[in-house]
Amino acid sequence: MKQILVIGVALSFAAPFAAFGQSLSFTSKDPNKPIQVTADQGIEWQQTDKRFIARGNAKATQGDINVTADELTAHYRETKSGATEVYRVDAIGRVTIASKDETASGAAAVYDFDKEVLVIEGSPVTLSTPTGKVTAQQAIQYWSKEKVAVAEGDAEAQDETRDIKADKLTAFFAEAKPGADKSSMRQGDIRLVVANGNVLLRTEKETARGDRGEYNRETGIAKIEGKVSLTQGQNQAQGGFAVIDTKAGTSRLFGSAAEAKTSSPGNNTRVKALIAPKPQATPTPSQWASPAKKDAEKR
Repeated sequence: MKQILVIGVALSFAAPFAAFGQSLSFTSKDPNKPIQVTADQGIEWQQTDKRFIARGNAKATQGDINVTADELTAHYRETKSGATEVYRVDAIGRVTIASKDETASGAAAVYDFDKEVLVIEGSPVTLSTPTGKVTAQQAIQYWSKEKVAVAEGDAEAQDETRDIKADKLTAFFAEAKPGADKSSMRQGDIRLVVANGNVLLRTEKETARGDRGEYNRETGIAKIEGKVSLTQGQNQAQGGFAVIDTKAGTSRLFGSAAEAKTSSPGNNTRVKALIAPKPQATPTPSQWASPAKKDAEKR
């Protein structure tokens, strides 16, 4: 028989970035509601260690937020008023955190309520939203107070028009701007993505590779540095620093970041380009004929 436990505390998971879109908030719309925990193999209450352990298809629900795993552990403490307060939740085995529109999954997860930090580990960790998907082979972290999300281990964030891959992706979220118009970034929107190690940026028109990079969502400008290569069809270019305007569809390549700032050549990486010739049409059999034969055919 499925075991049920009701804990009178708020469940709040703030998750990582929605693939260039708005930030996610796995936060219950009803934070004052108790958490209902169910499990197939029973729920253990360790009063000495102050924790609840739910085993076997364990599920914690508060409002429209659901957390499922093979095992869920809630660590709690008693407040001065004598109430029960959960300060950490551990999830192990086939972990899924889901809200109405977003789903994150991995092998294990920890949420620290005091630090407001969520860590999901696995190979892979995935985060799916209506606008895109983020994957990582090691972990995805979200630091709510700092408004920073990190995806590590062959990390990739993609939406309908862009795809960023790197060993590590870090997303920074926008702060609230008093009096900002509707076209401005809202609080919680991703304003900047920083990529480190084996960076690949793919747009509808070209592919850029480098050692490091960043993408500013508000301006649409991406900057790639290190051993940079740009590929568009059969055309290729190499340099030390690239500025890509994803809104205008233009790219500029420099020998280094310093050259880009001063617009003057330096002694760094030399820019190279390989422009493929336009393929020529294959001649038809009639075009192969000699001029004399063509004249005879005209007569």
